[in-house]
Amino acid sequence: MKSFLVISSVLCMSIYVLADLSDEQKQKIISYGKECIAETGVDKELVDKARQGSFSDDPKLKAFAFCLSKKIGLQNANGDVQAEVLKEKLSSVVDNAETVNSLISACVQNKGSPEETAYQTFVCYYEKTPTHASIF
Repeated sequence: MKSFLVISSVLCMSIYVLADLSDEQKQKIISYGKECIAETGVDKELVDKARQGSFSDDPKLKAFAFCLSKKIGLQNANGDVQAEVLKEKLSSVVDNAETVNSLISACVQNKGSPEETAYQTFVCYYEKTPTHASIF
């Protein structure tokens, strides 16, 4: 199954399927990641570990996830999940609509703060997809 890093994501802390993105999209994601590292002050080592599936309960990593989620368009500035944007982005890399809906249903849930929502969405996406694209 193709996956989207969302998130990338979403969903898009774990989440990177750069192989299925155009070169321009890959460059945007890389640029967003660099910007979010600078903006949040997250330790790059924590980001590198998250790319490999080792997630730290670190406030700066969660802020990084929210920053990335906003830049990708998965959440707005208030932290509200943009479900239609998410569905559109996932559908561009996941061929099966049922799988897209299942991922959104399982992974996109308000967790109390925009940062926690973004972080938990990325963790869930990472855990529920067999292929990962790295946007961190």
